[in-house]
Amino acid sequence: MKGIIKKIIDSKTIKHGDTIIVGFSGGPDSLTLLHALDSVKEVLGLSIYAAHINHQIRPVDCDKEAEHARDICEELGIPFKLVICDCKVLAKLEKVSEEEAGRKIRYKAFSDMANEIEQCGTSRDKIKIAIAQNSDDQVETVLFHILRGTAVRGLTGIPISRLDECGYMVIRPLLGISRTEIEEYVDDYDLKPNIDKSNEKPIYSRNKIRLELIPELEREYNPSLRKAVLRLSKSAACDDEYMMNEAMKLYDESISENHEYGIYKIRAAHGALKRRIATIMLEAEGVHPTYELVNSIVGIINSDNPSASYNLPGGKVAERRYDNLVFSQEKHGDDSYTESESWDITDISISSISIAEYLGIRGGLNGSKEKRALYAAFDLDKLIRERGLETEIVCATNVRSQLGINLRTRKSGDYIRTGNGSKKLQDFLVDEKVPKSSRDEIKLAVIGSEILWILPDEMFRSERYKIKGKYSQKYQIDDSSERVLFLELR
Repeated sequence: MKGIIKKIIDSKTIKHGDTIIVGFSGGPDSLTLLHALDSVKEVLGLSIYAAHINHQIRPVDCDKEAEHARDICEELGIPFKLVICDCKVLAKLEKVSEEEAGRKIRYKAFSDMANEIEQCGTSRDKIKIAIAQNSDDQVETVLFHILRGTAVRGLTGIPISRLDECGYMVIRPLLGISRTEIEEYVDDYDLKPNIDKSNEKPIYSRNKIRLELIPELEREYNPSLRKAVLRLSKSAACDDEYMMNEAMKLYDESISENHEYGIYKIRAAHGALKRRIATIMLEAEGVHPTYELVNSIVGIINSDNPSASYNLPGGKVAERRYDNLVFSQEKHGDDSYTESESWDITDISISSISIAEYLGIRGGLNGSKEKRALYAAFDLDKLIRERGLETEIVCATNVRSQLGINLRTRKSGDYIRTGNGSKKLQDFLVDEKVPKSSRDEIKLAVIGSEILWILPDEMFRSERYKIKGKYSQKYQIDDSSERVLFLELR
């Protein structure tokens, strides 16, 4: 059935030469997506991987589904990764629904897999995480948002593409394809998908919307309900995109350093723009923009009181300082910028190893279930050449002193190499919403002012940086690497 394949290509979510990680439950939707992509991978030069998440919600069934998903991938010759995580336990620990816990588990697993692929040399902009949501899922999502109470943005539903928290592109190539079309594709190619029987039970909110609410609305009010909701979603997305672009212009003009925003022009803007700007501000400050919080920020902006303020979650405060809106956090001790000193840490090792040793370590880390040490690895010879040293005089036993590697906290002028240049440490910390009072606690492995490794820290916004830290991209290991600079935090 060429219709679905054409629609996937027409969605423009996939480009020639992409590496695609398919979130593969083995159900009808993800099997259709995997099968369709596999059928055009040679023509489009695609590299395809499959990631299956066993949530352990239905232990026996989930195990069988995982094995069936693996069998499908083996038959197609597609690399398969299985992640097992107890969704119920995570839901209780984080006090969220099992649906939300499952979503967090899935997207973290997809990002981790994308990171592994990137570390093996694939360019980040070529890596895409493909989720098999269809147009019926879009209808259900919009109705779900309406029932919960939503602004215009909620009416836009599921975006066809977006960046995840780790900066990887998430795409939904089936979003313009109906469930009926998918079922026809499965029948035409005699595919054997997993069938999650819990999807046919009204035990979750979305299941109830799909199984009870939508059929009732179609039967009693509008037989073309799905088309009507999709039209609403597309219209809302168009309007919201324009309004957000206008809001971003004012936001960009207002923002300054140290979490301060000039609000002179914002005060004169239309209320619809003010609400969006308030939403952007809260998200930039790491605060979830609920209806009440957005109203509170707009209230401060509109207030005649030049010292109006509001206490936000997480100990943060939004306060007017005449024509500025300032977000601050309760300070602990002196918040001044201080020149750092080296920090003494005995549980980090710095060594030179061969590429064979490194690949062996990496294989052990990837293959073992034990909790392993954190590490950073760089092409040692690239480092040596960058500093104009002779390869022969840098020996494995004295690599730390010969390269001048220091372990310390921040200094003025620190920077880290990125894929397209470099970035000031100050800018990185601001982007990660690290409070000013905590920035002097961030640990670094440096050569002069150049950072090799920003060590992991709970203050970072990104889950990836919290767990692994941030590595310099200047000295990445590739097929030509022979010696590896290996830093290990035990």
